[in-house]
Amino acid sequence: MNNELYSKEIEESIIGCLAIFDDCQKYIKKLEIDDFFIQTNQVIMQLIKELNKDNNPINITTIKEKAKNKELKADEIFKYLVNISENIITSAEIDYYIKTLKNYSMKRKILKATKRINDKVFLTEVDIDAEELKKECINEIVNIKTQVTELKDSDMTSIMNIVINDIEDRYKNRDNHIYETGFFDLDKATNGLHKQELTIIAARPGIGKTALALNIAERLANKGVNTYFVSLEMSKEQLGNRLIASKTNIDSHKLRSGWLEEKDWGEIGKIAGQLSELKMIIDTKSKTIQEIEIRATELKENKNIGLIVIDYLQLLKSKNKFNIREQEVAEISRNLKLLSRDLNIPVIALCQLNRASEARRRPILADLRESGSLEQDADNVIFIYASEEEKEKQTSVIETELIIAKQRNGATGTIKLNFNRKTMTFNNRT
Repeated sequence: MNNELYSKEIEESIIGCLAIFDDCQKYIKKLEIDDFFIQTNQVIMQLIKELNKDNNPINITTIKEKAKNKELKADEIFKYLVNISENIITSAEIDYYIKTLKNYSMKRKILKATKRINDKVFLTEVDIDAEELKKECINEIVNIKTQVTELKDSDMTSIMNIVINDIEDRYKNRDNHIYETGFFDLDKATNGLHKQELTIIAARPGIGKTALALNIAERLANKGVNTYFVSLEMSKEQLGNRLIASKTNIDSHKLRSGWLEEKDWGEIGKIAGQLSELKMIIDTKSKTIQEIEIRATELKENKNIGLIVIDYLQLLKSKNKFNIREQEVAEISRNLKLLSRDLNIPVIALCQLNRASEARRRPILADLRESGSLEQDADNVIFIYASEEEKEKQTSVIETELIIAKQRNGATGTIKLNFNRKTMTFNNRT
């Protein structure tokens, strides 16, 4: 079987989650034995289904005992479960895992059906009526047992079950601060970033859009969130320099010009070593929303990315043709929102403001360039603003405002941060 039609990692993740997390066992009835390609996983899934049918507890030990009673290789199954369970640290992504598993399963069934259709066409008797043969071929496809890949039914009972489970998961993980940005007042106002939400960070040129996004991305990546950072404006070297400047407090101009002091090198080497371990992928090659969607989906499967950052949205293109730019931006913003929902992760997109907007006043939603679709699709819109007086200061650190102009599930408001223009770093105000 083609390796593209199953994923060893996905199958092991699901089996591991079912064996160690009680809250995952609600998915057992939605899984079929043949959803799994690897034979060992098929055997274990059968054991799990039998335990579940008899209302018995499901864990590594009970699965082993069930295997022993059925005269299977219980010790080998036990070792296998222990090994795969060691790599399972959370059940939060099981919805995505199962959706992917179902897609692979469906593709295998389609492949088998097309093979049977091929055999019917070329191996049947010549005198069989073509119309009858066509019906048989159609039935091969129609009779493929379809599964609900989204795990979401439309009736209100199912929806309420999903909602209650989601609330329960949030309650159990209320002390999990992995998606907090590290900016205390911002996190207090928003509770950090949220899965399935598109956040627009917008500002006029030179106010620190990239710096803020990079600061947030670095902090989350440092906490173990695999981060996909797409830069359409800056090179990998430029972003790397910014990261080193922000972590060493060395003037970014000194890094760019090469006028470093001897003492700087030790700190640069130390920080570069730390940053090399950062869970961040920087992509400077993807230029279209379609390329980003493909790359992000691959990274979700292979690296389990937990955050996407786009710098910046107005430089992004679509492979589809549009008569006016506003239509193209509308498709891009809609696809970014859907990408956030489908991959179950936060997406941050940076955005320029209209040139016609007044530089001296605080920005408003209408100032978003090609604003209609952005304002509608975004769950959150945050503006970065610095007064003319602050920008004209000769000091390296100026005071900026983060204006939460839209928060779909929370209040709007304004918080203040310090921005160090030499190291391109935002910091909490003390």
